[in-house]
Amino acid sequence: MQIGYLIQPLHQPKSSSASPSSSPLPSLVNSSTSLPGPPPSNNLGDLSAGGEDSDMATAFKAFVNSPVGPKTTHFWGPVANWGFVLAGLVDLNKPPEMISGNMTAAMCVYSGLFMRFAWMVQPRNYLLLACHASNETVQLYHLSRCAKAQGYIGKKELEAQQ
Repeated sequence: MQIGYLIQPLHQPKSSSASPSSSPLPSLVNSSTSLPGPPPSNNLGDLSAGGEDSDMATAFKAFVNSPVGPKTTHFWGPVANWGFVLAGLVDLNKPPEMISGNMTAAMCVYSGLFMRFAWMVQPRNYLLLACHASNETVQLYHLSRCAKAQGYIGKKELEAQQ
């Protein structure tokens, strides 16, 4: 089973029959004929006569084909994991008695481990790192709410007041 079939190579291998100046795409215009106007561009991202639009198209194409672009799990994994963060934010309105301390602690460990993974994997996955850092923050807040509701935090304050 081939794993990386969605990832395109960053460069095209040169064949021995191709000349050094030949493009990997077939030529649509005979080079001996001259056409009026500017010379044709070899840049596939150059969609306009020049300027900012062509730079945007080139940058977008570079992102799509990059090692962390939408053709890889480096992109879609973090996008899916933002669901954990959104669910944690929705749970801010729930009473602390409804929070599972065990599940929240497991989510804290999970996000902590995957923050390290996102930092160590090559290329570094900053999107995954941001996702798990956000989830870690939300889950630690929920864990503190759960601990306060169960009396683990704040006992000494109550005893001092009595």
